[in-house]
Amino acid sequence: MIDLHSHILYETDDGSSSLEESIEMAKEAFEAGFTTICCTPHYLEPQYVHTREENLEKLNILQNKLEQRNIDIKLELGNEIFITRNIEELIDAKKASMLGESEYILIELPMFQRLTSAINLISDLPYSKIILAHPERYEYVQDNISYLDEFIDMGILLQGNYESILGKYGRKAEKTLKKLLKQHKVDLLSTDTHRKNSTYARFLEIEKKLKKLVKEDYYKDLTYNLPKDILRNI
Repeated sequence: MIDLHSHILYETDDGSSSLEESIEMAKEAFEAGFTTICCTPHYLEPQYVHTREENLEKLNILQNKLEQRNIDIKLELGNEIFITRNIEELIDAKKASMLGESEYILIELPMFQRLTSAINLISDLPYSKIILAHPERYEYVQDNISYLDEFIDMGILLQGNYESILGKYGRKAEKTLKKLLKQHKVDLLSTDTHRKNSTYARFLEIEKKLKKLVKEDYYKDLTYNLPKDILRNI
């Protein structure tokens, strides 16, 4: 499996707090069956503003440590970019990163307050390969799932969080993800994990629940096929 949204990169945001915790998280991921993890620290000014160069330095340190401990996980770099008017400038200045070597970007919306300009901000971007992070967690999507229709019509991909299926983010997020999965509106699933003993450690439970909800072909697309194509920039 391939995880395109994680906060495994240490000391970059509200995710992993140390190199050792990142190693433990990667070990859990490997044991759960993941082969590739895209490190996507938040880019949110002014709180989280580590540059691409700074993140790559930590990624390389972590990758070397994993190799030394025979943890066979390949790391890629990206960002979870909070929606803003200057996303293009951030990427051009190598402050924020696309996913791996692809032209896909991962964007986060506000959790609670519907941003009326969101669709315009995204449509103004000179990028055609956009992924919307965890739509099931946004309160206004939980209240009205049709809010996503315009994003879908634009070709924006929807990335659900694995642990939403277990109710980690509340009953409404769980119900919303189930609706989106039943309608085949979710394109890929990722962990969005921030800590050890979290999504990777609970993956057997997650997998069991998901496989009762979706057919095998769709499950493979969500967990591996589409994430692989994204990293290959297809």
